[in-house]
Amino acid sequence: MQFELEIIKWLQSFSNQFWDFFFQMWTIFGEELVIIAILGFTYWCFDKKVGEALGITVFVSLVLNSLIKITFRRLRPYVVDQQITNIRPQTSGGYSFPSGHTQGAATVFGGLAVWLKKKWLTISVIVIVVMVAISRMYLGVHFLTDVVVGGLLGVGLSWGFYKLLSKTDNRNKLYIWLLIGSGTLFVGAYLYYLLSVETTVDDSDAFLLYNSLEGAAKMVGAITGFVLGVMFEHKKVVFDNHRNLVKNLIRLIVGIVVVMAFRIVAKAVFGFIVDPEALADGQMFKSTLAIIFDFLRYGGMVFVGIGLYPLVFKRFNI
Repeated sequence: MQFELEIIKWLQSFSNQFWDFFFQMWTIFGEELVIIAILGFTYWCFDKKVGEALGITVFVSLVLNSLIKITFRRLRPYVVDQQITNIRPQTSGGYSFPSGHTQGAATVFGGLAVWLKKKWLTISVIVIVVMVAISRMYLGVHFLTDVVVGGLLGVGLSWGFYKLLSKTDNRNKLYIWLLIGSGTLFVGAYLYYLLSVETTVDDSDAFLLYNSLEGAAKMVGAITGFVLGVMFEHKKVVFDNHRNLVKNLIRLIVGIVVVMAFRIVAKAVFGFIVDPEALADGQMFKSTLAIIFDFLRYGGMVFVGIGLYPLVFKRFNI
């Protein structure tokens, strides 16, 4: 809507190096590395049960975000109006509605507030989510309705999963059903896009198929890795949380390095086989292969973080 474009133009009328830097720092709170760090700290260092709850909530939330994006296919503000500048192009691929950064931040930080019930944390979460939302508009990559809906979905899912998981005795069974549901929705979306996607002036049909389903494939992979990782940890590892500051710092830093290293190496290996950025018309098999590789990469990354990496805690007494 026009008034949403005017809001973005008004925000960008204040643009300078300081505000560009300021809002790019806030938008980081909704990015993958920060979410991984929050989930890792909670699971490895603070409270394993809460970490599990946050993990499944975030992954399901972002699956829904990706599926909603490809349902509505709303273009980014800077694409709709050439007067709007894309200030942070490295985090603005795909469609606009709803905002993945805002929804991710609202889910992970909102989940923390719901589970821990600390007033200071709740206030901090409100500030973080609002600032992430404003930053996404200032940067020219989201409309007001994108960030409002993303924020509401994130908060709503955090509360809903808190109520659901608090009353569930057999969490593993619930995790499996969530995996089945997410996987079914993803397969349906893949089949629909496979039959309906068409070449555009700028992109091939194979690239559009990959670009549309990439996010959902990653998060369904993450849920798969989560379910397998939780089951493996419960049977083979069973680590404990503690309050030793030095050991927890080691757990967190090494864990983030291990998880991100797996992500980077797997991307390089899979990219050597199929380059998602160079998919030509009709290369649907290669596009599908690239989607499967993203599924495997994120599934492996989460399985390593939740299931395998905690083996180090017992082996080295950290």
